[in-house]
Amino acid sequence: MTFVVLATEPGDPTAELEYSAGTTLLDRLLGQLAALKVADVRIVARPRAAEVLRKNGTDHGYEVIESADVAGDLLEIGRLARAKGEIALAHGDLVVSDELLARLLRDRGTTAVTAKQPVTGTRPAVRISGRRVVSAGSRHHQVTDPDAVFRGLIKVVEADALADVCERLTMLVDMLPEVEPVRRLGRAREQDLAVFVDTTARDELDRAVAQHDVLATTAPAGSDAAALVLVGLVRSGVRVAARNVDVLVCERALTQQQADAARAAVEAVDEDKVRLDAAVKADDGWFTTYFVSSYSKYLARWAARRGLTPNAVTCISMGTAAIAALWFAEGTRLGLVVGAILLYVAFVFDCVDGQVARYTRQYSTLGAWLDATFDRAKEYLAYAGLAIGYGVTHSGDVWGLACAVIILQTCRHMVDFSFAVHKGSLPPAPIRELPLDVPDDALLDPPPARHAAPRKGLGMLAVRASAALERIPGARWGKKIVILPIGERFALIALTAAFFDARVTFLALLVWGGLAAAYTLSGRILRSLA
Repeated sequence: MTFVVLATEPGDPTAELEYSAGTTLLDRLLGQLAALKVADVRIVARPRAAEVLRKNGTDHGYEVIESADVAGDLLEIGRLARAKGEIALAHGDLVVSDELLARLLRDRGTTAVTAKQPVTGTRPAVRISGRRVVSAGSRHHQVTDPDAVFRGLIKVVEADALADVCERLTMLVDMLPEVEPVRRLGRAREQDLAVFVDTTARDELDRAVAQHDVLATTAPAGSDAAALVLVGLVRSGVRVAARNVDVLVCERALTQQQADAARAAVEAVDEDKVRLDAAVKADDGWFTTYFVSSYSKYLARWAARRGLTPNAVTCISMGTAAIAALWFAEGTRLGLVVGAILLYVAFVFDCVDGQVARYTRQYSTLGAWLDATFDRAKEYLAYAGLAIGYGVTHSGDVWGLACAVIILQTCRHMVDFSFAVHKGSLPPAPIRELPLDVPDDALLDPPPARHAAPRKGLGMLAVRASAALERIPGARWGKKIVILPIGERFALIALTAAFFDARVTFLALLVWGGLAAAYTLSGRILRSLA
C-alpha cells in the first residue's frame, strides 16, 4: 500500500506547526506510519514546502513530489494509483489517533473517516446511509441534507477507479465553480435513524474532539484533493464505507492553537482501553455479555501481553472442555460440579480467543475454522461425558436423549450457517452515478418517502413487530435469550448438570432448543418473504 500525504495548505503548516517540542505535525504522522510498517510514503507538496522537505527526504525514507496546484495533486494521486494499487490519502496537518489510523489501514474496503456532527462549512460535508457515504461534498460539489463531515483521511482499494476519477477531475477542477456546501430540504429519512454504528466501536459520540471547541473552527485555505477524490469515488458508484471516529481523534490542525488542542484531545483518550473495549463483541448474548465479557477482556489483554496467540487460547479452551467431559464421565456429584465449573472456564476461554484476535489484530482462516470446529466439539464432548457418567451411576442410560440433542443442534447450526451465507451473497444496493461537473447532488437524492409504496404482507408485519420489540426495555435481551445462543446453552448445561443430572440437562436442552429452533426458523422464513 502507498500512503500519500498532502502537504498542500498555503503557508505550509505541516512544516511549521508543532505537535510537541521539536516534532511537527508531519513528523508525527510519518512516525505513526513507520510504526505501522507502511514502507511506501509519498508527500505531495507545494514548491516551498517541497524544498524544505527534500532536505530530510533521504534520511526519513520518503519521496517528496512537487505539485503547483490541486490539478497537479490529482494527477500525481492518479499516477500512483495506476502504478502502485491500493492508496491511502491524508493531509499533512492531520492529527489522528494511532488506533484510528491502524483501523483504517487494516480495512479491507474503501473507507473514509467521517464524524457524525453538525455541518458548519469548515470541513467537507457528507451524507451517510447504512454506514456508507452516499453523497460527498467539496468546494465545487454540494450535499443535500448532510449529516456528517469528512475528516481528511481515506483509504482506496479500487485503484483503477481512483485513477480514472483523478484523471477526470484533473481536466475539470480548474473549470468548476465554487458552490454553497449544503442544500437543505428538511426531509427526514428513515434510514438515517440508528444506522451509523462503527463495527469496531459502540459509542457514536465524538467526545474527545467535542471537549475542544477550537478544533474544526478554521476552514482550510488550500484546495482539498482528498475531498475531491471522495466526491469522485462516490459519484462513480464506488462503495465507500464511513468509519466514525468515535472517541478517537482525527482533525486537521491549521493553527498552532488547533494543534495544541488536537494534542490535548489525543492525550485525553486511553487508546488501549478503546482498543480493548472494541475487542468485545457488541452483539453477544445476555449471559456472555454480563457473566463473561465483563471481565474476559482483561484476561485477553493479559494473554496478549504474554505472547499467547488466539489459536493457543482456542486450544486451551478445547483442552479444558475435554477435562470437563472426563469429570462429567465420573457421574458423581463432585464430578458433575467440577465438570460444570470447567465447562464454564472453557467457554470463558472460548470468548477470550476472539478478543485476543481482535485486540492484537491477529486474524487467520485457520483460527476462524478452529474456533467454529472446537465450539461444536466442546459441546458434543460434554454431552458424551454426561451420558457416560449417567450410565455409570444409574441403572439406565440417556444416550437416546444425547443423540436427539446432538441432532437438534446440528440441524440448527446448518440452518444458521446457510441463512448467514445467503444473506452475505446479496449484492449491496448500487449508488447512482453522477457527473463530476454537476454542482449539486439532486440526482443522488432519494425520492420523498411519501412516494414510496409501503411494503405489505406477513413477512413485513413480522419485521415491523421485531423492530417494535427492540424499543421495549429488556425485550432485546429477551429475543437473544430465547434463541438459546452458545453462552446460554453452556450455562444451561453447567447449571443443570451441577444441580441435577444428565437426564435433566438433555431434557432441558431439547425443550428450550426445540422452542428456539421453531422461533428462529419461523422468523427467518418470514424475513425471507419480506
